Amino acid sequence: MGLDVLGVSKTFDTRKGRVAALRDVSLRVGRGRFVSLIGPTGCGKSTLLRIVAGLVEADGGTVSIFGEPPERATAAKHVGFVPQSPALLPWRTVLDNVRVPFQVNRKADSVLGRRFRDPVEVLESFGLGDVLHSRPDQLSGGMQQKVAIARAFVFDPSILLMDEPFSALDELTRERQRHELLDIWQSDQKTVLFVTHSVPEAVALSDAVVVMSAQPGRVRAVIPVNLPRPRGELVEATDVFHDLERRVRSELRVAWNDNHA
Repeated sequence: MGLDVLGVSKTFDTRKGRVAALRDVSLRVGRGRFVSLIGPTGCGKSTLLRIVAGLVEADGGTVSIFGEPPERATAAKHVGFVPQSPALLPWRTVLDNVRVPFQVNRKADSVLGRRFRDPVEVLESFGLGDVLHSRPDQLSGGMQQKVAIARAFVFDPSILLMDEPFSALDELTRERQRHELLDIWQSDQKTVLFVTHSVPEAVALSDAVVVMSAQPGRVRAVIPVNLPRPRGELVEATDVFHDLERRVRSELRVAWNDNHA
């Protein structure tokens, strides 16, 4: 049991009329698996992530998170969400930013009798122990994003939803961050659904890459990533890695051509 999406569709009303963002999307992310979504701009990747998080209601289809609907799973703090922007409060320290979820959810310590992680311990596990009392403007973009990811871990969620968390970073910082994320993921192997536009990032992180078609978004292909774990930086120099990149790019080209036919 893990994340199950079955026949999900979503249409939005716009000034130009109704726009179908997703149509009959089905996918499964098994417990402890890392799955990436990739596809042309506007194919509904982020919309799907928000439907899974219970932030947007689907028009049709169902979503189950370890047997629970998104709203119930989110209320029970089983879902961690990492947005594109770190969204840190500039007047608060790193530690106080990570404490925000507890202040917003004052009954968090008693939700279903669960015990949550100490923010200091979480930050130290992310290698941020030396900047606990620093403000966001004193940190690099990469470190700010690490704080945002750490914040998602304080409730010890069963599933982590990540919406292009490294998109604003330069390429070298982005590469370093994804390998640091791999190290963190390897320690507890949470279930992850990860949205990205980067083919190398999708292949390096994932157990499978879901390629979505152009709008309306549908699942075009699911490409298994049979690279051994744990994965170091050298994995990206292997022939197997480059073969997987080519497969993903090939599916993306077809999806892009469908959009421009």
